[in-house]
Amino acid sequence: MWQALERVIPDIRQRTTLALTGTPLTHQRFLRRYRGSYGPAIKAGQALFPGPKPPIQNLLCCGDSTFPGIGLPAVAASGMMTAHTLIPVKQHQAAIQQVLH
Repeated sequence: MWQALERVIPDIRQRTTLALTGTPLTHQRFLRRYRGSYGPAIKAGQALFPGPKPPIQNLLCCGDSTFPGIGLPAVAASGMMTAHTLIPVKQHQAAIQQVLH
């Protein structure tokens, strides 16, 4: 990851004041992932991540085990999608406008 970042920000390591490395042991301990797995075992092209509505009534799910999948942007999007199943986007926007004004 450092090498990829250094292509854009050559002195990133010198500018970094704190770096935390996640490993499978970190995932197992803090994310409660079996043997430190990263996301569900879904083979590309064979299945899709489930959506926010599981077969249990009144339960909604979001996170890296739901659509659109693994990674911070995808997890944030899954949270937004789940929120939008409860309240339409226009109501979210109206609530934000009330807070801003």
